[in-house]
Amino acid sequence: MKIYKYITFPVFFIILISCETKNTEEGIEGAIFCNLYDLGLSDSDNIITPSDSNPVVWKGNYSDNTVKISYTKDINKFGVSESLNFVFNKIDNCLQIDRGYEFYNGGFGDVSAITQVYVLKVTIQDWELNEKLSGQIIYRDHHDKLVKTINFWVEFTADDYFIEDTNYTYFSDCFGDKLPIDIDLDEDGTIDYTIIAEEEVDFANNPNFVAYNIKLVSTDESINEILSPKNVSAPFPVIFEAPFSTENTRSYAANKFNSAEVRNSLDVFYEFEAPYENYNFFLQNNLTYLKEFRNTIPDYYAVKLIRNNQKFYGWIKMNFNALNCEIEVLDMYLNPNANQHINVED
Repeated sequence: MKIYKYITFPVFFIILISCETKNTEEGIEGAIFCNLYDLGLSDSDNIITPSDSNPVVWKGNYSDNTVKISYTKDINKFGVSESLNFVFNKIDNCLQIDRGYEFYNGGFGDVSAITQVYVLKVTIQDWELNEKLSGQIIYRDHHDKLVKTINFWVEFTADDYFIEDTNYTYFSDCFGDKLPIDIDLDEDGTIDYTIIAEEEVDFANNPNFVAYNIKLVSTDESINEILSPKNVSAPFPVIFEAPFSTENTRSYAANKFNSAEVRNSLDVFYEFEAPYENYNFFLQNNLTYLKEFRNTIPDYYAVKLIRNNQKFYGWIKMNFNALNCEIEVLDMYLNPNANQHINVED
């Protein structure tokens, strides 16, 4: 998407925020706007936050059927940002408001999220097909529930044209035929561990989404433990890279950790309801194992089986690449000597 040129002389842009109390009415999504009104807007209303080095400005793109405008604010240097987005449908010479939403990009340190905002009123000042869109939107913010008013001005070029992509990524297409993976580490005919996709549906969020947590779980935590290093802070990891030893480890109790303890998952896939499927994504950040799965060092689970009150240590070597839809147990080992730790040097 092209970044629009902006005026370099000082401009003060004001986002008007209503002081109304919390509003519970539904939005006007689906309403069609054909009339234009002079709001006194100019190209200075393209600027949300003036800055000589990194101004926050309205941007936009368009397809044959839709127009999208948005602005993005950087939150920190770790790639975390927030964007406010509005999508319109082209209806003859008119515009139909389709939806408004905020996108929180978690970057390398947090979970990304989409939340709908309710559009309460739209006033169009300029609509020149594929060239310019300006106006004013009143919406209800999902965070504080206050009604807010914002002006916008976007000029389009041919570089802002896009072809709508409906080739979305779905978890079932990626890992549906690869999971679960059952593991009988001591080869006694009973499954000790399983790599699963734990499904969590979030109905409280709008839009709804499903989180698929790919993780190793024990079939009986009292005798089949998953290990994590001691002397590390939360979120506690479960993936080891050589060299490592089962000494100085503790039981992770993977089945009992809630979603906040995201590092008991190899990765998490977030799948949104329509029309937000283009935001479906694997977490792929430092909350899971971005560094480990992008290097060439083999990755392991360290485990402990308890049989007849004796402890047997072992490992499960695996290959995992979320973006390539790859998961495979490469090898596994269980020390036949009771109460003897193992060391992996390769």
